[in-house]
Amino acid sequence: MKNNKNVITSKQLIFMIIGATIGVGILTLASTIARESRQDAWISTIIGALLPVAGLFTINLITSRYPDHTFAEFSETILGKWPGKALSLLFILYALIFASIVTRIFVSILKMYLFPMTPIWALSALILFVAAYLASQDARVLARVNELMFFEALVLFAFLIGSAFQIDLTFFQPVGGSGLLNILKGAYHTAFSYLGIELLLVISPMVRNKREIIKAGLIAIIIITFIYLLVVVISTGVFGPDVLERLRFALMVIQKTYTAPVIERAEFFFIIFWVFVAFRPAANMYFASRYTAQKVLGFNSPGILTVLLFPLALIISLVPRNLEQALHYSSIIGFFGMGFMLMVPVFLLLVRFIRMSLGGKHG
Repeated sequence: MKNNKNVITSKQLIFMIIGATIGVGILTLASTIARESRQDAWISTIIGALLPVAGLFTINLITSRYPDHTFAEFSETILGKWPGKALSLLFILYALIFASIVTRIFVSILKMYLFPMTPIWALSALILFVAAYLASQDARVLARVNELMFFEALVLFAFLIGSAFQIDLTFFQPVGGSGLLNILKGAYHTAFSYLGIELLLVISPMVRNKREIIKAGLIAIIIITFIYLLVVVISTGVFGPDVLERLRFALMVIQKTYTAPVIERAEFFFIIFWVFVAFRPAANMYFASRYTAQKVLGFNSPGILTVLLFPLALIISLVPRNLEQALHYSSIIGFFGMGFMLMVPVFLLLVRFIRMSLGGKHG
């Protein structure tokens, strides 16, 4: 990229992918999988990691052919001006809705545990304001924030490891007992928690060393999978599948059973540090939406675009009437995420191949 402020290293790419992927879903992950694959939830978690790996290679197939162009730019090159802009508009809306719904889920949990008297709209406006501020910055700033928040969020591991001593290994028996079909159903639900890799459609051209994108992506996926596996194993081992499938926020309940010499209410400390985890997907996807809009409109004013998108993001975050509806909307948005992760890159590759076969020039 010509603008050095929008150049990130492959190391920073790792933290951006992790930041876009791990968020509010980590609290509901274990119980969601346990409803399908029960004691084999850990197997489903590993199988589910195949989706982002497939998405990583699929996205790289198209972005490597246009190393200095973002999704908005190579979409127009392949499809033509207006079809390309239309596809980019869908991505802008997807990323903004993603950020808004994540914010709503985040806010609902904050209201439940920390701010019961604060209106939803006030909390949503506050969180989106901070996300918008980061989204208005260049990629290098956002990458550094993701890196910083990752290391701050490592405090969560202390809480998880402290709970690991309560694990009962009999809760994992018999291995494979839930059946292959149920394990695959659990993996399907896990796949939604791996959404975020589609951020590469926007930030790939910003990576200084393009040859390290695949390596950085795989490292990020391995770290994400390890964290998810840790959460699922500890949750299953502490509660067992029968209890776990009835819990909405298993991690929060685990913290209520955690005791330490100095900490009396571990769940409050946990949620404070969890804020650093949950906030990042909203900021990253808000950035993706703003940056793509900037390329589509040819409007080189990040601050103004961020402000223009803010009211829409706030309105979307207030559409769900409650947490359950917000979670339902997030599952719907997940299908669009899978589309941009897998189907859209394949579609663009096919159109590119056909047009090149007919004599067109596309890169």
